[in-house]
Amino acid sequence: MQKKYRLTASRSFDYLYRHGAVYKNALLVLYVAKSKLSIPKVGFSVGKKVGGAVQRNRTKRRLREAFRLELGKVAQDRSYVVVARTGSAERTYDELREALLSLLRQAGVYSAED
Repeated sequence: MQKKYRLTASRSFDYLYRHGAVYKNALLVLYVAKSKLSIPKVGFSVGKKVGGAVQRNRTKRRLREAFRLELGKVAQDRSYVVVARTGSAERTYDELREALLSLLRQAGVYSAED
């Protein structure tokens, strides 16, 4: 995923945690908030409860790739934070991708048109 799409500032994460709409499933939590930018910004949070450093980094890479593939199909005027829940490190890439798509649909920011 290109750097221009990444959400990196701590205050941006904090804003989304406080003011964003929250959508949850067994594997992930998605925070979504309106943005002033014309491109989507996305951040990923994978805590220590998910596993060791190797599992956390693998999970984050998988989520980043799943979101990258859907960048053209999500609402462009939003910011997103994806939080991995305990147990997500043991899941396959396809399971994580499907969980992410499910949350994006639930949030109403995903259009399958291409």
